[in-house]
Amino acid sequence: MFRFQHVSESSLLSVTAYDLTLTGKVMQLFSHVKIENLIAGLSGGVVSTLVLHPLDLVKIRFAVSDGLDVRPKYSGILHCMKSVWQQEGLRGLYQGVTPNIWGAGASWGLYFFFYNAIKAYNKEGRQTELSAVEHLLSAAGAVLLCWWAVISYFFACLSHFN
Repeated sequence: MFRFQHVSESSLLSVTAYDLTLTGKVMQLFSHVKIENLIAGLSGGVVSTLVLHPLDLVKIRFAVSDGLDVRPKYSGILHCMKSVWQQEGLRGLYQGVTPNIWGAGASWGLYFFFYNAIKAYNKEGRQTELSAVEHLLSAAGAVLLCWWAVISYFFACLSHFN
C-alpha cells in the first residue's frame, strides 16, 4: 500500500539549501520594508477621504434622487452641499464616512507599503534608476499583494461564520 523511497543525504542538503535561499530572499525583501511608507499611505488615504467625502455624498444624493418627487431636488453641487449643511449640519456632510476612512486608509497604506518595498528590492545594488516598466511592474505587484491581503482577510472572516 505505501511505498517508501530512500532519501539520499545529498537530496536533503539540496532541499535545505533551497529553504535557506528562499528564507534569505524573504528576509532580504523584508529588509526593504519601511513603516514610514505604510503611515504615509494610510494618512494620505484618510486625509483624502475626509476632504472629498462631502463630494462623494453629493454624488450619491444625485444618483438616488434621479427624478423622484419624494426626494429633495438639487440644482447643482453647491446647492446640494448647502442644503445638506443647512438641514443636517456637518454630521450630514460626513454621514457614512467611517467605513470609507477605514477602507481608504488601509488600501492606500498597504499599497504604498508594498510598492516601495518592491521598488527598493528591485533597485538593490544598482546604480541606475528603475525604468518605467520596472515602476509599472512594482505597482502591479503592490496591487496584487493588496488584493491578496484583502481577499485572504475576507475569507478568514468568512471561516469564522461557518
